[in-house]
Amino acid sequence: MRKTVTMLIMLGRLLGVVQILGGVAIWIGLPPWAVQAHMAIGSLFVLVLWIIGVIGLFALSARGLALFTLIWGAFVLWLGMAQTSLLPGTTHWVIRVLHFVVGLAALGLLERLGKMLRARGSEV
Repeated sequence: MRKTVTMLIMLGRLLGVVQILGGVAIWIGLPPWAVQAHMAIGSLFVLVLWIIGVIGLFALSARGLALFTLIWGAFVLWLGMAQTSLLPGTTHWVIRVLHFVVGLAALGLLERLGKMLRARGSEV
């Protein structure tokens, strides 16, 4: 199971970097298809986050972080899907920055929970 967790974390990292680059591309006004790609890859990232969270629920004795990770993943997904309708107009940049920070926090949760799971070693 440790190899599975490691592979999921590596996939999550890759998806996270692609998301950051895709988000920057959207901010600078690259083609509209970038938005759909960003949403699809973001959904995959949340799926990886949820898988790690579920593994954490079953493998760790302290389940708080795993549960929080699952909830945070749902928040990331909701914010990503709803952000175009939040604070439209000149203040929309606030939502964009919030979306970026929430995504970075999700990447941090993935790393932290992954570290806890890998520390379990062969027990996981």
